[in-house]
Amino acid sequence: MRRLLVVMALGAVAFILHKWYNREVLLEGEGFVRLQSEHEHFHFHVDLPPGMEIQPGDTLEIMHLPPTEDGRTNGEICYRSPIRLYKASWLRRFLTKKSSLVEINELVEHP
Repeated sequence: MRRLLVVMALGAVAFILHKWYNREVLLEGEGFVRLQSEHEHFHFHVDLPPGMEIQPGDTLEIMHLPPTEDGRTNGEICYRSPIRLYKASWLRRFLTKKSSLVEINELVEHP
C-alpha cells in the first residue's frame, strides 16, 4: 500500500512538472522583418512591437514569408508580417539558461 502511494505521488509530481514546463503564454502582433538569404549567408531580423521581448526558451513564429526564388533573396527583403510570440514558463526559461551555460562551457573548454 505504501509503495502504491509513493508511485502515485511521484506520478502526480511528474505530471505537474510536465504541465508547468510546457505552459506557454501567447502574444500576437505585427513585426517588421528583414530577410537576406544568399549563397554564403542567411540573415533574419525581426523588429518586435512595443511590449514584446524574447527571452531564453521563448518561440517566435513568423506567420508570413514572401515568395523567393530557390530560397534566395538577391539582397535584402523588408516586409511586415503577423507574428506570434510563445512565452516560456519560468521552469523552461530556467532550464534553457542552465543548459546553454553548459554548452558555452563545452565550447570554451574544447581542445
